[in-house]
Amino acid sequence: MINVTMEIKTALRTQYPEAQYDVYTESIEQGFSEPCFAIHQLTADITPYPNYRTEIVQHFDVRFFPTETRPREQCRAVAETLTFLLRQLSSLRGTNLNWEITDDVLHFFVSYRQFVREIPEEYLMEILQQNTRTED
Repeated sequence: MINVTMEIKTALRTQYPEAQYDVYTESIEQGFSEPCFAIHQLTADITPYPNYRTEIVQHFDVRFFPTETRPREQCRAVAETLTFLLRQLSSLRGTNLNWEITDDVLHFFVSYRQFVREIPEEYLMEILQQNTRTED
C-alpha cells in the first residue's frame, strides 16, 4: 500500500523548501513557527471487490498556516499552487480537490484512491509421494 502522507510531503518539498517551511505529519507542536504545513488524514473509505482486491479512498486536509502579514493573500496563492501540485502525485491522482480559508488558515481538501490486492494464503499439500524406478 502506498504511504499517501509521505507522497504529499514529498510533493510539498518540491515547491516549498525545508529551510523555510516545516511540514507536520503528526500533531503540530505547541509554539510552531509560521509559515508551515500540516497534513491531516480525515477519513478512509474501504470497499472490497472480487479477486482479493480492495479499494481504499483516503481523504486529506492539507493545512497551511501563513505568516501574520496578509495571511489571506498568502493562503490564496498557496491554494493555487496546491491545486496543481497535489492533483497528480508520483503514483496517485488526486480527486475532489477544494479549499477554504478558516480563521486565516488554508484548508486544502484532496482525496486519493488506490486498489490493494490481498495475497491469499497458500494451500499446502498434505503428503506427496513419488515413486521412481527404471524399467529393464
